[in-house]
Amino acid sequence: MLPGNDPFSGPPLNPLKLAPPGEIGPGVERSAIAATWADSRAAVTLVCAPAGFGKTTAMRQLLVAARQHGVPAAWLNIDSADNDLGRITPYLWAVLHPVLPSLGEAPSTGPWIDASRGLAGGSARQLLDVLSRVEAPFVLFVDEFELVKDSNVLSLFSELAFSLAPGQRLVLGSRHKPGLPLGRLRVQQRLLEIDAAMLRFSTGEVRDYITGCRGIGMADADLGELQARTEGWPAALQLAASALAGRADSRAWLQQLSGASGNLAEYLAEDVLSRLSEPHRRFLLRSSIFEAFCPQLCDAAFECTDSADWIAQSVRDNLFLLPIEAEGDWYRYHPLFRQFLRAQLSRTAAPELAGLHVRAAHWLASTARYAQAIAHASAAGDTALTADLLERCGMDYVRGGQMTLVVQWVDTLPQAELEQRPAVLAAAAYAMVFLHRYAGAERLLGALEKHAGASHEEDITVLRVMLSAWLDRMDDAVQAARAALVGAEPASPFVSGLLHNAIAYGDMLQGRFVPARHALLQAKRELESVNAIYGLTYSACIEGMIDMLQGNVRDGLARFSAMLNRIIAAGQRYTSSAPVACTLLAEALYELGDCAAADALLSEYLPLIRDTCLPDHLIVAHRLAARIAWLGGDAGKALDQLNTLQALGDARGIARLSMAAAIDRSRLALLAGDISSARHALALAASLAPPSGTLMRYSDDLDDLEIAGFRIALVATDAAADVECMEAALRHAESTGRARRGVRLAWLLAQAHHVAGRPEQAQMWLERALAQGQAWQVHRIFADEPWHLVPILASLTSLPHVFDPRYLERLVQAAQVSSQSGTHRRSEQEGLLSPRELQIIRRVADGHSNKALARLLFVSENTIETHLRRINGKLGTGNRMQAVARARELGLL
Repeated sequence: MLPGNDPFSGPPLNPLKLAPPGEIGPGVERSAIAATWADSRAAVTLVCAPAGFGKTTAMRQLLVAARQHGVPAAWLNIDSADNDLGRITPYLWAVLHPVLPSLGEAPSTGPWIDASRGLAGGSARQLLDVLSRVEAPFVLFVDEFELVKDSNVLSLFSELAFSLAPGQRLVLGSRHKPGLPLGRLRVQQRLLEIDAAMLRFSTGEVRDYITGCRGIGMADADLGELQARTEGWPAALQLAASALAGRADSRAWLQQLSGASGNLAEYLAEDVLSRLSEPHRRFLLRSSIFEAFCPQLCDAAFECTDSADWIAQSVRDNLFLLPIEAEGDWYRYHPLFRQFLRAQLSRTAAPELAGLHVRAAHWLASTARYAQAIAHASAAGDTALTADLLERCGMDYVRGGQMTLVVQWVDTLPQAELEQRPAVLAAAAYAMVFLHRYAGAERLLGALEKHAGASHEEDITVLRVMLSAWLDRMDDAVQAARAALVGAEPASPFVSGLLHNAIAYGDMLQGRFVPARHALLQAKRELESVNAIYGLTYSACIEGMIDMLQGNVRDGLARFSAMLNRIIAAGQRYTSSAPVACTLLAEALYELGDCAAADALLSEYLPLIRDTCLPDHLIVAHRLAARIAWLGGDAGKALDQLNTLQALGDARGIARLSMAAAIDRSRLALLAGDISSARHALALAASLAPPSGTLMRYSDDLDDLEIAGFRIALVATDAAADVECMEAALRHAESTGRARRGVRLAWLLAQAHHVAGRPEQAQMWLERALAQGQAWQVHRIFADEPWHLVPILASLTSLPHVFDPRYLERLVQAAQVSSQSGTHRRSEQEGLLSPRELQIIRRVADGHSNKALARLLFVSENTIETHLRRINGKLGTGNRMQAVARARELGLL
């Protein structure tokens, strides 16, 4: 089941989603709406009204107007399955690429299944990154946006809305206010709202539609009454026109309409439907099971040959049937009319529904429209057919990043159907792991181990190692890897490399650095043979982690940086490979005192880190993000990062994430001078501690329960009693080769002796720690424990001359910043600049050149220049200095 060597771009897309509705005959020009939109410079337009108010028609007219003025415009139809980042992002790429060729093609996954887990969020991040470098105007129309509920998808559109440059526009059609930051968009004058009041037909527009477009003769008084009775509701007017067609007694019909009670639209629809022939009415009712349909689909589902004739008749009769501007003869009903037809069908022909859906599923599957086919098979209640279809396409959807859709399909199937199809079990297990639904993954993996044959042995091995690692059960992961390597069948190069990486990780955590490096040599030999970037990233990063544990921070920095450059050169900047390298590169930069560079990486990659990285990396990333926010004076953001880490631990059932959040919350309380809260947070952390195993976790190296207890004792000035414990911890760190931890503990010991009034011992430990720290040129290892740094240095005047005064001064400055908490004033203009633009303007304010910015952000100087032009366009400025000044005025800096 593990895929082959070719890149994969995901399952086929449905072209009907990328096409605007066509127009049948002349319509009423919504000139007032068009003029309002043309006069506005708002980046986002929200066309918001209930069903039947002509939102789609108005948007289509704006689309035509944009194209007539030479502005590239694209259209995307939303459906309920788009509440999945892995599903919506390929469609955004596909719809924008024809109008913005500079976007390039959507990214494909690597050949190995691990690459797919980063595709959804990574592809979205890459899309936003590429769009941020596009300066050309364009308009993206997105219809039926009310169906978007997923927070990740909403965040994608929110970031897109705020990233748009002048001349770039987003038009959303929705039945209700979407979950976007509309308030901020209004404040920044980036939002134009077209509501139901603007969409209602005026008396003049009613006249134009009834007499001009539909050719129905009516007196002005009758037109006025029709407008009043329908309140200008476009759907009711269209139904009324269909009911009036061919009637000579329009006034009598209007009087009958005035006496109608209940739902006006339903009354009118029933009136229209009752006037059709039985075969025509039967076709309308049956075809309402489809979101979109063509004659061939209808013929297959209805077992007939005259569907094309009935479609043509429906178009002639203006029965709410809209052509779709796509290849082939495709149509869809107006949602309001389709809803009415479906209700009628359920009441009058329920027994035949299952057969219709099954035949539709078979035809759709024969044309590789698997998502629609599975939807119809599921609607028919045919679990065997659903499972058969999923067996054919499930892994393609997993590799395409559409994990949520796969899990939704699998959740509808009984266990017996799954057990007969190991391929479905494997695809579902991968999807569950990647979605962090670990209990479900365990259940499916158990079933796969029980029912699969030899063809799925590698799937089982990969899933077992991955699941154990992500659940923070590294002992189990290592044990599974060792067992697999001594199995009867030799593993493929990719799997062999993955297993050697797991063994190396375990050896590293046990302090067995030499065997770990030997395992990494074997892993790299296997992985290089198939150019498996993802596996090679872990090989390089594990080796760099060993460097970090041994205190060789610059060696680690070089490894992480080289690997990130290789990832970017391979076109995988936003796959699941980069977040691992970026987390550790940020840690190395932070330790060396380059918080700006660390912040730039974390700001860009933190969402992907949450989605794709192991618990150790999650802890490191969120701890760094919290500490950098604190150093920047934003205590609220620092706590938000720790709360997010705790929430991840709670949601995924990984206690160590919640424990790490509590430990760092204890540290922040100490920095704020609140010893009581610090002790409470540490007690909470201790209650969350998992059973101790044979492995000492990487993220615990510089901060664990032991060190957290020592720092509280230092601040509470009762550290003297802990000196022996500190010395024992230091000896253990040195005996296991963890030199970095040893320096941190030596520094805490120096402060403990200072508090106890033992200056000679304090100086001895201080000299020992500083000698190593200066050799490594690290800063945060001292500055993050600043409790008595300044008085120690002030009281020790006989430091040897081997210490560079500039290095000591930097430590003092860093410690002073660490000890001070500030409050960050939130600007109402927040979001005016995209996250990347905000990174750049902040670095410009710090004095960075374009070349330095390019190096810092791993991009070209041309890219930096493009971003600066967009920043100037949004801020209304002409150069770098004006942009910095304006950003300060707006509270962005």
